[in-house]
Amino acid sequence: MTRIESPCLGVCSTTQGDDICRGCKRNSDEILRWGAMTSEQRQNIMRRTEWLSVDVVQEYFQLIDKDQLEQQLIKHRIRYTKHFDPLCWVIDLLRAGAGRIQQIEAYGLAFKDPMHNELQLEQLYRTINKQIIENTDRLIRERH
Repeated sequence: MTRIESPCLGVCSTTQGDDICRGCKRNSDEILRWGAMTSEQRQNIMRRTEWLSVDVVQEYFQLIDKDQLEQQLIKHRIRYTKHFDPLCWVIDLLRAGAGRIQQIEAYGLAFKDPMHNELQLEQLYRTINKQIIENTDRLIRERH
């Protein structure tokens, strides 16, 4: 049985009253039960996080060069989940350095819509994160 690492980023917002953590996109019950969950349950949560993230990120960004993006993440020592779809790495990139990015193309990315060029990357990160959290919350509520 392979060990699934925790998706925790060390910025748990459920302790501040959020239903879904802004960092790892798990609800408080999933966070509390993580250690007691089966490998399959953990994988399901990780898959959910991955596909919900990809679904939102692909609305805003186009991946031009996966290797270039990964090299930038490594160069800037940004934590990312290597086995996730590279579009998930965009969230990690923006979380760590949205305010310092001058040219998104240097990271192997392009904006899908030219209007997104006008948005500050910090604002775009907040928008993307909010959408992922809302989608996660909706999905969890539908299952219960």
